[in-house]
Amino acid sequence: MRPVFRSDRLLSYLKKPSPARFLILLFLLYYIPVILLVSGAVPFSFRWMVLAVIFLISLLLSRLKGYRAEELGIRISNLKQSLMANTLFIICIVALFLLLDDTDALAIKAEPPKTFFFFFYVIISSPLQEFLFRSFLFAEMNRSGITRAPAQIVVSAASFAFLHIIYLDAFTTLATFAAGLVFAGIYRKYPNLAGVSLSHAVIGTLAILAGIARKMS
Repeated sequence: MRPVFRSDRLLSYLKKPSPARFLILLFLLYYIPVILLVSGAVPFSFRWMVLAVIFLISLLLSRLKGYRAEELGIRISNLKQSLMANTLFIICIVALFLLLDDTDALAIKAEPPKTFFFFFYVIISSPLQEFLFRSFLFAEMNRSGITRAPAQIVVSAASFAFLHIIYLDAFTTLATFAAGLVFAGIYRKYPNLAGVSLSHAVIGTLAILAGIARKMS
């Protein structure tokens, strides 16, 4: 009797990437969990646990597919360029916030998150999200033959924004899509996980403090 499950077939499937298989993975790993959260099938309070599970699955897949550290943006060769580009983005966002503050456009009443949340957001959440939506996603697209810049950037930004629809706030979703376009653009130019994680952490923290990402905490 032939076994129902064969690990060699699974490995063979995983190591033969294609655009179609990438889309299947994208839907299953990035979209289904969000749909389950939005529909209430998975409680909203489990959102961080869901993120952690998706991250662990992406790590396992990275291992099974034999991704090198460089393919995942874990490198120092371009760290300086990445930090410079991300710092420029941070400066632009700070300038925008200051401009909006002068016009009272940021006059949003929001309860400041607890200090613990900021440590969690900076040290855990931001790097995990950047690994998922930049490091792993770009590695998958590159191996699947999806290499055109517009396609990679839009897929990354759209998937990143889709994650945030769980907060049921249109402005937050649009803001994360806009930020995701820049994060993805910088990462594609300088694929470095550390640089984009720092940018994500700083800009996200500023957005939460300003009350823009008012439901994320």
